[in-house]
Amino acid sequence: MTAGNDTSVLTQSQEHYVKKYLLSVLIKNELNRLQRDPYDTLPNLGGPFDLKDEHANSTTPFLRYLFESIVVPFPFLTGNKGELWPKLQLFLEELAKIDSGHGVEREEMARRRRLKNKGERSIVLMYTMAIKTVEQREQEKRDMSLEDGLDNLTLSADGAASAAAAPTTGPLTVIHGVRINVAGIRVIKQRRHVREHEHAEFLVSSTLADGTKSTVARRHGQFRRLYIALREEYPQYEFPLPPAKVSAKSGSASVKAAREKDRVSLRGYLHNVAKVAPEIVTSSTFVSFLTKDAITLTAEEAKDVHIRMALDEHRMEQQAQFAREVAKKVQELDSHLKQVKQDLLRPGGVSRLFDAFRQYENVNDLPPLYQTVFEWGCMNFASTLHHVFTASDDATLNLTHLKRTHILMPYRTMWGILKVSNPMAMMKGIIDLFLAQPFGRSSLMQRIISVNIQEEITEYKKDIVQLEAAIGDQKLCDKIHNYVYAPKDVVISIFPNSEPYDITELGMVLDILQAAQIQPLLDAQQINRVRDAKEQLEKDLTEKERLIKAHQDMLIHDLSESDESESEILSSDEPPKLYRSSSKKSFAKATEKLRSLKQQKQEQQAQQQQQPHQPQQPEKNLIRLLQQLLVTHLRIRDKERMMGLVFQGVTGEIFKELISIFYEPLVKVYKSANVADSLMDVKDFADELIKIVEQADANDDGKGGNPSTATLYLNLVKKHLPSFYKFVHSVHKQDDGLFHDLLEWFESILSFMRTGFAHTRINYKTGEELRYAIDLNGFLKAHVGAGGPGNIEQLREEAESLKRFYLEVKDKKREEVRQMAGLDRASANNGQSDEAATALALKNDRERMLKELRGFGLQQEDVDELEMINFENHAGLGGDDDEGLEGEAALKVPKVPVIDTLKGPFVELLQPLFYSARE
Repeated sequence: MTAGNDTSVLTQSQEHYVKKYLLSVLIKNELNRLQRDPYDTLPNLGGPFDLKDEHANSTTPFLRYLFESIVVPFPFLTGNKGELWPKLQLFLEELAKIDSGHGVEREEMARRRRLKNKGERSIVLMYTMAIKTVEQREQEKRDMSLEDGLDNLTLSADGAASAAAAPTTGPLTVIHGVRINVAGIRVIKQRRHVREHEHAEFLVSSTLADGTKSTVARRHGQFRRLYIALREEYPQYEFPLPPAKVSAKSGSASVKAAREKDRVSLRGYLHNVAKVAPEIVTSSTFVSFLTKDAITLTAEEAKDVHIRMALDEHRMEQQAQFAREVAKKVQELDSHLKQVKQDLLRPGGVSRLFDAFRQYENVNDLPPLYQTVFEWGCMNFASTLHHVFTASDDATLNLTHLKRTHILMPYRTMWGILKVSNPMAMMKGIIDLFLAQPFGRSSLMQRIISVNIQEEITEYKKDIVQLEAAIGDQKLCDKIHNYVYAPKDVVISIFPNSEPYDITELGMVLDILQAAQIQPLLDAQQINRVRDAKEQLEKDLTEKERLIKAHQDMLIHDLSESDESESEILSSDEPPKLYRSSSKKSFAKATEKLRSLKQQKQEQQAQQQQQPHQPQQPEKNLIRLLQQLLVTHLRIRDKERMMGLVFQGVTGEIFKELISIFYEPLVKVYKSANVADSLMDVKDFADELIKIVEQADANDDGKGGNPSTATLYLNLVKKHLPSFYKFVHSVHKQDDGLFHDLLEWFESILSFMRTGFAHTRINYKTGEELRYAIDLNGFLKAHVGAGGPGNIEQLREEAESLKRFYLEVKDKKREEVRQMAGLDRASANNGQSDEAATALALKNDRERMLKELRGFGLQQEDVDELEMINFENHAGLGGDDDEGLEGEAALKVPKVPVIDTLKGPFVELLQPLFYSARE
């Protein structure tokens, strides 16, 4: 196996993955060191933590380079007198004290891993983009020379593909292979004593992964009971709250579409529940909600469904119309947008853009190049507003949040404060307004932050009351509560391991109850009661898994050979995962057999219940109830803990310090730019936006004669564009260098990723921009080739194994995105069209990313890295990686002993880059 020429040790692709591996391992080690011992590691970051330069030979050179070349030069921090950094160290110390280690929910642990992994991968991506081999820099020049030939691939095709992509909300949405729609509403009349009462039932239609279609009628309260049941069954997940009923005056104006907002909101709620995890859509509770007591629609109900379908189609057409208009505008402005992008990617491009904002007072006076960009931006912003507040199933909830926050904001009071001529009095007034606690009551800032989470805390407290009643043993409940609020040293004595642990594991509950350090002490009977419940539940879970596997084997067998003899097996409450088959008769036979077996088991259970003197079954639900009680107490404690951290002690000092840091440079700009009037412009925009949303809802009946929602939103954005640009112009016009420094700082980040240097360097002989490059081929020859041909061959094998590994990880991520979109188990009726549309959208996203970033100096491997992070942001992936593992299915990083020996020399190879940060 040879490289591109006889003198190369590895191919260019292999070199890239060897470089990526070394960077990943070294950066991960530095982050772990910072996490384990932040106080001893902070001086190695340099800057204000190492004023005497005592740690020039840093143990964290990669983090030190980023800190000294990007973080410390941030314009707002350069003028700081050094008071922030000591307070930041104190804040980290206080944070460590508050995190008392009572355990973490599984979902929270996954969230922390996601955050850590994304941060690590982002840093690695920055370095892989910045540090290129000599061969890669040569390839960049060739790619840039071909750039003009690639520009014939216009953005119009991307816009059209986006418009045709599968919807992310609405009746056609497929989530984990299941399609759910609240298709209609029927009114049921019931006579109570004397008067006759009416109530609405929502018609929920669904298509499961096996193609089974059902329609059921559910009242609004049953959605809440579903929420409670799922929380009890899956305490490790946090489910969204069901939406409250929409008042009649806020509902649809169409008489024929009564409670339309409730219908759409509940559909969005079911979609959000299904998105929590793949196992939710196959759980017995969720499937029972979708399929139990199925109904056949009457003529009147079918008519209502038809009306609602027309409304859904109307909303989707409005959204598609927006997408088509944006795509058309992009096509018209393609040449201008291309010029803007090319100019921004050149050195000083961002500065030139903002210089135009400083020079031209009116948006209509801007050069045509920038005017078209604003026009395109208006259409995109209007389309986003339409989706968030009208087209989305969560539109009603989003509007409620907007109204709530809008009402709480004291615009007029803030306007009066901002009009104060004394800048320091202005800031004091703002701080007092938000942080003052009159008569010991909560401050306005606390109220604004807590108003949206107070409802959740109230729900948790209600759950605790219900759980304690179901458990029926106050001593058990008190022990759980006392553990959650126990001191840190007590918790450490129970769980000595300092690493975070999953508190939702069943064994943890028993360990807590048995701990002698927590009061009250329990007797043997209470402990045995919990232990028996745990053992019985574990047996049931094992048996359930066995039955599901047996059902899958039986169905596959029947689908392949329909004439084989039947095997007897009991059913479980969990629906089996069915597989597609071209034989409809075999599939029908297998399904009928499954239903027959379920009916037989239900009859057997009914007979057993009727037999007297049956021994009492262990309380297998007790351990689940205790687990849910523990998790609920932890959630309340976490919210209380964070609120206390935000508004007490050193956090408040840091908050004030940050205000001072950001305020002092901006105070003159604020005063000259007339921010007070701009604040009232924001209020006016919010007022009109709420009216537009309500008007769009009133017009949302699919009939003609009314202005389209597209027109309403677009006119709103265009109306307020001059006010927005006036503020932008005023801010930049009064700038005394602050924004110029900010732009230079931002361009330094772009320069680092493009060239390897934080500041642009020019070869004055040729006039070309200097780009950092390493001779990785010579490096490998010097450190591996000296060991003989055997070492070289082993290096090639290890490099190839790394290449295969990273490609497998990328394929895994792509497959996970497909599964999140439901493409792996979509039903036969709609799966192919959904798969084609979503696959096309993903393909176009990737091609667009490559085209957009090619001019930035990125190569195919860099785009692959960006694609990986984009996959995780799109599907919420990457959070289940364990140490030493990548992606799902536990793909192990291959052993590469020869490459591992290069870690130290590789850092030495990069020393010229690290020292450039101090020049």
